[in-house]
Amino acid sequence: MGYYPIFVEMEHRRVLLVGGGNVAREKIGKLLDAGADVTVVAPELSPEVREYVESGRVHLLARPYRHGDIEGSEMVFVATNDGAVNGEIADEARAHGVWVNAADDASNCDFILPSLATRGTIAIATSTAGTSPALARWLRERMEEFLTDDVVALGDLLAETRKLVRVRDRECADGCSLARTPPPLLCETCPNRIQPDRWQQAIGDDLLPLLHRGEHEQAKQQLIHALGIDQPLLARATP
Repeated sequence: MGYYPIFVEMEHRRVLLVGGGNVAREKIGKLLDAGADVTVVAPELSPEVREYVESGRVHLLARPYRHGDIEGSEMVFVATNDGAVNGEIADEARAHGVWVNAADDASNCDFILPSLATRGTIAIATSTAGTSPALARWLRERMEEFLTDDVVALGDLLAETRKLVRVRDRECADGCSLARTPPPLLCETCPNRIQPDRWQQAIGDDLLPLLHRGEHEQAKQQLIHALGIDQPLLARATP
């Protein structure tokens, strides 16, 4: 196995979900939250899955899976407890170049789902490559403890400040012939380009206490000063 961790854009992505039981219920909510366009294929549905269908949030093919159901799908999730069905669907998906995930059946998966801890816009994924779901859950619970309100506030502050940096970058690039199509917009030699290490240094240990006390504006000004974006733009030195 050679798993490579990624986060996939799911907005409007066409997803086929085979199965209508508890495993399907667990997956539907997260897929819909991510904006996926979900179609369920199942002869029977759990009450929770039926609620999604009756609310119009999920399309339904009320029957067992048939060859060809995969047509038009961009991703397939198999939520059955039948290894033969899993293998059949996985083979068809791969023949069409469509990624497939079969719950608790790694041999029929092109990708596996990490255990996910989320707060606000922050998501921390943990995985044991499918070898120990219990450990993955233990790790997720530890990460949930780490994702306090203060950490979420720090994430929001950094996102807010990054927008200010982008405005400043565009201002600098407007007068520079060496500017590039973003990202990263500013050239390597630009004295106004903020390097990744400086961002890390700017996230000082005192930012979280400020946010914990509700002193958002002071934390923001401290971050802005640490990044140097409260200073005038520097002119690029000419050779």
